[in-house]
Amino acid sequence: MHILMYKLKDSSLGRLVAFLLVFALVVPLLTHYYLGNHVAPSTHFHSRSKLDKQVGMTDVLLENIDDLKFQVEELKRIKLSLTNELRELEGRKSKLLTDIVTYVKRADGLKSQAERHHSDVVRAQRELELIKLAKQRANDCPQLPLLKLPQELLVSSLSHIHPLPDKRTSSNCNLHSCFDFSRCPFNSGFPVFVYDYPLGHHRFDSDVAVIWKILKGNPHYTTNPERACLYLIIVASLEGVDSEKSNSELESDLHSLPYWSGNGKNHLLLQVYLSGKKKHSLLSMSNISTGLALIAQTTFPDSSRYRHGFDIVLPPFAGFAKGEIWNLAPFQLPAQRKHLLSFQAEHPAHLSEGMSVIRNQLNKISQENSDFFIELYLSKSDFLGSRKSNEWLLWGHLDDRKNVLKESTFSLVLDSNSLSWDSAHLRVVEALQFGAIPVILSSKIILPFNDMIDWHKAAIVVAPARLPELNVLLRTITNEDILEMRRQGRFLWETYLSTYDALLKTLLATVRTRLSLPAKHIPATPTLSLFSESGPPATNAPDPDALIGLPQQSPTYVRNLTLTVVDRESVWNSPPGAFHMYPSSPFDPVFPSSAPFKNSSKGFELIGNGAGGAGVEFNKALGGNYPMEQFTVVILTYQREIVLMESIQRLVGLQYLNKVVVIWNSPDPPSLSLRWPDVGVPLHVVKVAKNSLNNRFVPYDVIETDAIFAVDDDVEMRHDEILLAFRVWRENKDRIVGFPGRFHAWDSHSNQWLYSSEYSCELSMILTGAAFYHKYYSYLYTHWMSQVIRDKVDEYMNCEDIAMNFLVSHITRKPPIKVTSRWTFTCPNCHVNLWEDKTHFEERSRCINFFVEVYGYMPLMRTQFRADSVLFKTRLPSDKSKCFKYV
Repeated sequence: MHILMYKLKDSSLGRLVAFLLVFALVVPLLTHYYLGNHVAPSTHFHSRSKLDKQVGMTDVLLENIDDLKFQVEELKRIKLSLTNELRELEGRKSKLLTDIVTYVKRADGLKSQAERHHSDVVRAQRELELIKLAKQRANDCPQLPLLKLPQELLVSSLSHIHPLPDKRTSSNCNLHSCFDFSRCPFNSGFPVFVYDYPLGHHRFDSDVAVIWKILKGNPHYTTNPERACLYLIIVASLEGVDSEKSNSELESDLHSLPYWSGNGKNHLLLQVYLSGKKKHSLLSMSNISTGLALIAQTTFPDSSRYRHGFDIVLPPFAGFAKGEIWNLAPFQLPAQRKHLLSFQAEHPAHLSEGMSVIRNQLNKISQENSDFFIELYLSKSDFLGSRKSNEWLLWGHLDDRKNVLKESTFSLVLDSNSLSWDSAHLRVVEALQFGAIPVILSSKIILPFNDMIDWHKAAIVVAPARLPELNVLLRTITNEDILEMRRQGRFLWETYLSTYDALLKTLLATVRTRLSLPAKHIPATPTLSLFSESGPPATNAPDPDALIGLPQQSPTYVRNLTLTVVDRESVWNSPPGAFHMYPSSPFDPVFPSSAPFKNSSKGFELIGNGAGGAGVEFNKALGGNYPMEQFTVVILTYQREIVLMESIQRLVGLQYLNKVVVIWNSPDPPSLSLRWPDVGVPLHVVKVAKNSLNNRFVPYDVIETDAIFAVDDDVEMRHDEILLAFRVWRENKDRIVGFPGRFHAWDSHSNQWLYSSEYSCELSMILTGAAFYHKYYSYLYTHWMSQVIRDKVDEYMNCEDIAMNFLVSHITRKPPIKVTSRWTFTCPNCHVNLWEDKTHFEERSRCINFFVEVYGYMPLMRTQFRADSVLFKTRLPSDKSKCFKYV
């Protein structure tokens, strides 16, 4: 009713109705008043004339009353008519209001649809711009040389029987003359077929069966002999297990192998000698004709029987089959140990003239140097050797020898006049394991895998005539050299010599490298998206400030064939070793600065087209010593949606950004109402199997750039800070480059390392909550670094950034690089910060000390400088601008 009155008051009809109602009320009141004043009852006598006048007036009044009644009735009728009309208008109004609501909803829907179409148009325009940029780049590139696949080689049939070569041809074998390269093309993957039984027997004994199973699990193993490059047969013992067989019978068994093809080409005869077992005859010393097959065994005493670059020298199989072995090696420091040199050996009662001279020299230098530990014993058994071999035999058991080796700086390995190198090889392997640098005095012994392993980086190899002068030689070796050789020795032992699995991998890798075949690549981890293709995430409209740039992936596997030819020595003799190939490396060669001007390289963005310049020119080009590239932002998040959305939104307009990868560590999916920002580049949200901080460093296949900027979801950074760090990283691709610095401090009271975040003029770690690093290290972290370190990270839900700093410093022996003055980050929208918890720092200190145990030393390196832009805080002329305004 109030609404109706309000509507009437604001309309002309309403004013008319109000006027009539007032009139209908006022007129009767006036009439009543008039009648009351003029028609009062009289108590006096009137004459007839007066009476007649009164009667006439009454008639007039009665007529007026009738008129007023008529008017009142008319007003009532009008009121009723107006009321009905108002009801009709109210009905029409309700209908109109309903129609208005319907049209408003339809308009909102059309508006949303228009916004979606506008977003589609903006995206289409962006794609069109990218296509134009791609076309322009393609037109700017010169005509590339026509690349073709290698010519297909004709593979000889396995059913074709070749004649058996004579002994002279066999003894002069090399890869070029005695190996069929047609079975091993570059794209073959080096398939290896392993026979299911040892030579001369129908079954393996328990120890050799372990080796056979490991070979079957090798990535190069194939079950298809038709496509095999190499055929491997295990030679466990020539003396026989089931029955004694003559050499002629063994030769017949060898030549009867299904794929021998008459001459044994592309066959590898692996003669296994297990440490601690009874020795057996050497295949190379028998009268068995091995044709054109390669031989891998522990000893080739007759130099004429060893074919350099063809046969392979192995150490005895010792230790475990496979598994973690970091805890089997002692700590690498201090550099100088209790004994400068140690040597323990058994010898036969009747020495040859040469051994007698050596024994006398050993006794003399032992008496002259109190820190030489030399003990010689008469042999009481034929364990690990023969009394007739004139060999310096190993003394005692491994547990007895390792206690002395752990306290020795150097370990002596002497030449042998016997037909076996087994004892010498075991001495070398044990010395490397326990950190005693081998001092090898020999002119005859060939060390294991000698054409691949650079033994001079881990051992001292001199002529036997230098024995009397060892005292002078060893005391001139600096502590720096001792620790570096010890570290290199442990790498060689862990990678190539520690277990059966390592030895067999090294054996096959040696043959593969000789054939110039690339190693097996480690595939990137497949990405499981948090969203399905049918249900993509809701996104906001494209930001108008988003930069339009052509996505550019970093090149991969461009040196897959050249590594085994050009960088063979460095690949084999530096971590992570020669077993795998990676998409790219931070250690690839760098172009000279003249390359872009001499038609030697494309893709450079030169500052001022090579003329240089200040801020204006600097911000238009990436410059530097490498071609143009981009980076990927990897954000690790856990149940902080709003903070994450704000963090992604801050990336809008960031130069050189290739894509954003969000590692969704939460077991719960994101809210259905969550709208993801559109920052102008692809956004991938990765679903993980479990909540693990190790997920931050998984090499996902959606990461297509070498440069990775790892950032926490609560870190707020300006674009100029990120870009400065990116440019600095491009000049130091092998290092971690970032912002928050930390260091490892020594606690002299507990003799342990402490994690410290105090302000310091030295630092040794850059936290990966805001840091650039090369994708190469993601592969090493996930596939090469010791599993116990990743397990410790999962145990504490902490320390993954410390583990990455340890890894990179161990590989490079360099500290990280800090950029700008940023020391820490605060998150105003976060309710809880882990670093505020005291146990957080205690766990990180425990992590550091545990990682030191795993590596055997402290790999972190200290640095005392930070990086800023070149013109930072430099006074400039008014017509020049700085590289960055604030950094």
